[in-house]
Amino acid sequence: VDVDDRPGVLAAVAGVFAQNGVSIETVRQEIRDSQDAELVLVTHPAPKRALDSTVHDLRLAPMVRAVVSVLRVEAL
Repeated sequence: VDVDDRPGVLAAVAGVFAQNGVSIETVRQEIRDSQDAELVLVTHPAPKRALDSTVHDLRLAPMVRAVVSVLRVEAL
């Protein structure tokens, strides 16, 4: 997820996950420049509908510049 690099953005992104009932397992943040950051989030297992809603809401969030990719992994 490409986001603005400013205070409160990580909390707001985590809030979107929480509102949709998706628990975050890990987060990695990389600063691209003085205004941009990339967040890579791995979640605990979650229903597809909850993940889809999370991605939708992130795309609408003002601090999110882009949801670059989503990779859903399902255990067999």
